[in-house]
Amino acid sequence: MRRRLLITVTNYLGFTQFYLTITHQRILITVLTLALLSLVVGNGVLVWLGTSQRSTLQQSEIWRLAHIKSNDQIQKLQTSVTKLLPPSKRLETHFIVTDFQQLLSIAPAAAVSIEQLQSKAKQDHFTIQALKRRLTELAHSRYEVSQTLLTYTKKVSDLEHSLMQLQGVLGDQVGGEFDLTLVPQMMQTAQQKLTLLTHIPNAWPMAKQAVVTSAYGYRLHPITGTRKMHKGIDLRCAKGTPILATASGVVTSSIKTSGFGNIISLTHSYGFSTRYAHLQKRLVSKAEFVHKGQVIGLCGSTGLSSAPHLHYEVQFLAKQGNPRPFINWNLSNFDVFFQQVKEVQWEYLIKLTQPKSTHPKSTRVKQ
Repeated sequence: MRRRLLITVTNYLGFTQFYLTITHQRILITVLTLALLSLVVGNGVLVWLGTSQRSTLQQSEIWRLAHIKSNDQIQKLQTSVTKLLPPSKRLETHFIVTDFQQLLSIAPAAAVSIEQLQSKAKQDHFTIQALKRRLTELAHSRYEVSQTLLTYTKKVSDLEHSLMQLQGVLGDQVGGEFDLTLVPQMMQTAQQKLTLLTHIPNAWPMAKQAVVTSAYGYRLHPITGTRKMHKGIDLRCAKGTPILATASGVVTSSIKTSGFGNIISLTHSYGFSTRYAHLQKRLVSKAEFVHKGQVIGLCGSTGLSSAPHLHYEVQFLAKQGNPRPFINWNLSNFDVFFQQVKEVQWEYLIKLTQPKSTHPKSTRVKQ
């Protein structure tokens, strides 16, 4: 018996039943299969078409953005190239470049301009390097000039100091004018002062000023403790410090005693003499001539001495005097010194040593 398929169709009117034979079943299956295939293929085609459209839209957007970017770059390139062109070429290319072929037509001129700019940049680089080297040389020269200027400034300062000393020697001029005819007389006066300062004791008996540890006058002796006249001044000094002659003269004695230890006595001009006691060592002998500033001994602590120092005395006609005004006497206070040391009749000495001079007709030179 053949198999038949019973199909029931129901609707609002009722239902209907009918049987499908094998042939009808096969036809129905074929139709359904074809419909299903058509549905699957159709959906696949629709999906492919949608994907393809989306890809096409994306590619189109990319091309559009690239086109906008390309136009912007072309505009920038056009501006840059136009700036690189010489002024004459710029006038010829005043039109707006809208075609890349037009841009290529002016590219050679732009390339030449770029080469010229590169060459100029190299020249500028060499020029800058040369300027840097020159600047370094100028800086070095400026340093040398500043050092030279400092040296000259010091020389000028020394010269001004010397002029001030010379002014102290020559004396002030009257009315702000300098009388050239009086210069010989003034130079004679200056020579007279220098002569007196050479042969009469003055200045410190050491290279530098020292502390006065004991002044001239009565005191308690630091060793014996008795009150007695201190006929000089004591100057503190380190052992071995050079002791200088305070004026030119001759060595009266160079001996060692129990009280003053090593002591040197000098006789100078015009009745003056000096003594230097407690020396570590004596460097001159009796009857030897010495000049002012000569080293005659070394500071020490021989004899009745508690520490290294120099006992210094100044005498006039074998009479003791206070050495303090003598050690401070120089050109700057030359005349003041005469009022400080009144036991000497200086007016006769000045008159005796003053050279005679003539007074020619004066010539005034304004300062």
